[in-house]
Amino acid sequence: MIKRVVRYIPFIFILTAAVYSKLTAAEEDVTGAVVIERPVMEYKSGKFRDPFKTYLVTEQPKPAAQETAVEIETPQFDFNKVKVQGIIWGVSIPQAIINDQVVTVGDLVEGAKILAIDKKGITLSYYGQTFDLSAPRQVSVPRQQ
Repeated sequence: MIKRVVRYIPFIFILTAAVYSKLTAAEEDVTGAVVIERPVMEYKSGKFRDPFKTYLVTEQPKPAAQETAVEIETPQFDFNKVKVQGIIWGVSIPQAIINDQVVTVGDLVEGAKILAIDKKGITLSYYGQTFDLSAPRQVSVPRQQ
């Protein structure tokens, strides 16, 4: 077995030397690459027009005139026009009875959008303002015996 190993040692050295020489030759090729120099091209139109130049007339933006601040009055919500008569809030789609109409979230009442309906009341949005309408009070009726 030792004789066999001794026989292969010269072959191993020769193979490693060949591989090493190939690697060094490849590195020299990469570093010694030939660079092709190309002439720099420059467009000289002489008396001809420049095809890349735009001839469109661009207007300079005029400075905006200073405007005076005008306050826009937002209309006030009239609570007297809205009468909450009942609320159904324990279901998947909560509903309310307002002005004898059944409404849900997203409906409009007197120009106000309904945002939420819960057991405490109704939340409305009117021109960016948020209002809460309370639920109608429970009326207790005495029992007749």
